[in-house]
Order: sequence, then structure tokens, then C-alpha cells
Amino acid sequence: MQILKAGVIYFALVFGAGFVLGPIRILWVVPRLGTRMAELMETPIMFVVILVAARWIIRRLALQYAVSI
Repeated sequence: MQILKAGVIYFALVFGAGFVLGPIRILWVVPRLGTRMAELMETPIMFVVILVAARWIIRRLALQYAVSI
């Protein structure tokens, strides 16, 4: 059950960041720099959000993390 909770929180954080960054990208960056450049500028920000959210959730919920094959 804790894994489901972690997944929902992760989804909410990453989706929320994309929800905030999307209008900024569309309304301000795309008209100035173009669609592709705006996407490329947003990518590293989203990557950092993904990493920070994943690490924070693992620590906050005290989940075991291991690579399983």
C-alpha cells in the first residue's frame, strides 16, 4: 500500500510541476524562441524535478530502494 501512496505522490508532484511549467513555456518562451527551443529549455528543469521528487518520496516514506532484476 505504501508503494501505491508513493506512486500517487510522485505523479502529483511531477504532474504539478509540468502543469506550472507548461503555461510558462507556451505563453512566454514559445513566442520568443520557438517551440523546439522552449521544450529543450524545459527538459532539464523537469529532469531535476523528477530526481528531487523521487529522492524526497523515498526518504519521506522511508521506502527501501534497491535495483531489482
